Amino acid sequence: MRIFLGLLFATSINILMDILGYFMVVNSFLSNYAPANVNDPTAQNYIWAFFLKFLVLSTLAWIMYRVMTMLDTPKKRVLFIFFIGTSLSIYSEVDLFWIKESFIWSLIIILGQSTNWLLTGFVLSRFMRPRHLGAL
Repeated sequence: MRIFLGLLFATSINILMDILGYFMVVNSFLSNYAPANVNDPTAQNYIWAFFLKFLVLSTLAWIMYRVMTMLDTPKKRVLFIFFIGTSLSIYSEVDLFWIKESFIWSLIIILGQSTNWLLTGFVLSRFMRPRHLGAL
């Protein structure tokens, strides 16, 4: 039950950071780098994004559970989620490197998502702890 609540909380934090990032881009100079075809998200977009992020975080939690003996400190658990999440962010931006979008916009997205995954990893590591002796 604790892990499920941790997944819900981590997904909520992840979505809220995405919303914050969206409003930071819209209301700052970063909007100059944004592609012209970006639409305003709807409630349906947010619900679908929450479901997909919950699915991704559930998969990451399952992987983390399988290798938990190697992730005995909170720092290792946070870095595990951070590196996998950042890798997924870079992978999702690969299509931007091949179309007309600017390289700077891709870097802004990757930097924002990396920060988001760092915070998500911190939250998730607080809820998923190893049970073996000597672990923190």
